[in-house]
Amino acid sequence: KKTQLGCRPCVFEGLPMGCGSSHVSQTDLFNLKLTREIQAYHKQRMEQKRKMARRNSLQAMCLAFPRVRKGFEKLRQGYCSLEDKKTNGIEFEVLKKAEIFAGMEEELLLSYINESDVDENKVIDFREYVLTLTFIFFLHPDMREKYNQTLVAAFQIVSSSWCAFDSTGYGWISRKKAMAIINGESSKTTYGTIFTEERFNEMDWDRNGEVSFKEFFLAFLEWSGVEQEKDNE
Repeated sequence: KKTQLGCRPCVFEGLPMGCGSSHVSQTDLFNLKLTREIQAYHKQRMEQKRKMARRNSLQAMCLAFPRVRKGFEKLRQGYCSLEDKKTNGIEFEVLKKAEIFAGMEEELLLSYINESDVDENKVIDFREYVLTLTFIFFLHPDMREKYNQTLVAAFQIVSSSWCAFDSTGYGWISRKKAMAIINGESSKTTYGTIFTEERFNEMDWDRNGEVSFKEFFLAFLEWSGVEQEKDNE
């Protein structure tokens, strides 16, 4: 991914290049590491339950949105317990001490928090908080036992949806590949009309024709109805 999001300290050495650029930033390396772990997670699930492969479609993705929303809303209470109402988010120093991250190396955890800070304001909002936990879920299998099953189900849907577009493990979704899938699904179901070129543009922040997992995931949260702030009922 061409990095408008800024460079981070490198904690992912030894990764081969795959993004087609002569200059690869630390954010690019992070994206490659993350998406490869997602591919590995997805492959493991497919080997255990091959019938799940049939769910890799836009139709299944759309039908799963309520389950995704239900899963990630499970994180709302933990987020609100740490949120500073004055900043409408969680400061890095507060977040890194959260119980859910107990046992993690501080430097590594901060690198994930930095990657999640999309607007680079040093404050983590709810979707960025979910993004941080998503990095940890896919990159640290040993910590998955801390996640309840409703949340795990949401991550399973995310991994299936991402791999439906990035089936080769390239690490980014190209406009050409996405539109080919979208157009193919549109001919078979009405759900393809939900994923239009406009939707692709919503994900492609820098308009370079490629979408990283981080861009995909934040758009996925929005499509699923995961609100930035929960209205008081």
